[in-house]
Amino acid sequence: MNALKRVVGVLALGFWFSSFFAWKYFDAHGLRTPDLQSGKTYPLDTHGSVVYLTPHEHYFLYGLIIAGIVFFLLSAVFYFVGSKRP
Repeated sequence: MNALKRVVGVLALGFWFSSFFAWKYFDAHGLRTPDLQSGKTYPLDTHGSVVYLTPHEHYFLYGLIIAGIVFFLLSAVFYFVGSKRP
């Protein structure tokens, strides 16, 4: 069970860091205006800097964020369930 706790914790950190770096990459390299031809229509606002993403990029980024949250919650559950033992 301890190995599973560690794996879930590492996955949570990995997905969180991946989502952070993907967000920063898209912010630095994205189009500043929407482009219907390329499908870049999903806005990504980073403190006033707006870039536009394709549906694939949008769902990829938010999938990483959601996966990080899910694995973080799983690691919290494993921590609290595992600490109840005498």
